[in-house]
Amino acid sequence: MPKQEYFAAANTADGFISCFDRIFDPSKLDDLYIIKGGPGTGKSSVMRRVAEAAEKRGHGVEYYYCSSDPSSLDGILIPKLSFGMLDGTSPHMTDPAYPGAADTIFDIYPYLNTKLLRQRREDIITLTDKNKLLHRRSAAYRRFAGEAEREASSLIETCVDIQKLTSAVNRAASVKGGQGIAEHRQISAFSTKGKVTLQTFENEAKTKIGVCDEHGSAYIFMNGLKNALIKKRVPFYYSLDTLLPGRCEAILIKNSGEYFSITGRMADTDRNNYDKLINMKRFIKTDILKDVRGRLRLCERIRDTLENEAQRLISEAGRVHDRLEAVYNGAVDFDGIRAAADRVIELRIKN
Repeated sequence: MPKQEYFAAANTADGFISCFDRIFDPSKLDDLYIIKGGPGTGKSSVMRRVAEAAEKRGHGVEYYYCSSDPSSLDGILIPKLSFGMLDGTSPHMTDPAYPGAADTIFDIYPYLNTKLLRQRREDIITLTDKNKLLHRRSAAYRRFAGEAEREASSLIETCVDIQKLTSAVNRAASVKGGQGIAEHRQISAFSTKGKVTLQTFENEAKTKIGVCDEHGSAYIFMNGLKNALIKKRVPFYYSLDTLLPGRCEAILIKNSGEYFSITGRMADTDRNNYDKLINMKRFIKTDILKDVRGRLRLCERIRDTLENEAQRLISEAGRVHDRLEAVYNGAVDFDGIRAAADRVIELRIKN
């Protein structure tokens, strides 16, 4: 089975959206470990150590990466063992809902050298506050970018031949139905490293279908396909747009293995990467597009300018966070933390 890699949260124009409560629901897990610790204190390393031990014992692991920093883990799930482990610190603060009965704190604080950290108090406060400020500023520019994108969407929607589009959606949705459901699995994120898309859907796909965009119209097709599949009760996974989370950007149909994803315009899309392409230009009424093209391009320029500034700010936040992690790195008993992780493995990760 391909590696199961997803995000559990997203930085969007509508703010920080978290799926932690749904993914790491302690009422549905036998064991949930909530890790408490600062930046650079080994939270991701603990989860990787546990995940590696589980995989060596033949268990499948779902990896959930940090949407701001995809090199870090936010959590892991081991479905066969009904086991989960997650980062319970900011911005997705998590505390036990059923202490001892279902969820337990994995506490890193006893392994911190507080004497050293107090000596770096001013650095820690300065870097922490700067990081938060940069994230807030980036989020503000994304809100503005989202407004520009919503205006562009309202314009392109007037240009779409809905009858032709609906026929194409129905053809795409003509797979065997069943008793399945739609399941949200986020594979993309707006991060300190730019937009990152994980390959989980692609790796599981039998057929890759690119929906070639035209002024943001591809989301109309994707949302229509999502709704049609839900109506037919076809089981599928979907991922949402990282700017406007009301829009679907990727779908993997379980029964057929068809993977639909939004690409750039037809002329900019490498056909070799897809088994089939759907050109959204086919569904655009050119006479109406002519009337709104100027405003569309203005909205797109404004959106791109705002998105670029949001990206610059969150990337700077990432560099500040790296400096903060470096401060903590020198004040952590990593051997002690690894030993604590090994105790969890011995206790909970069975063959």
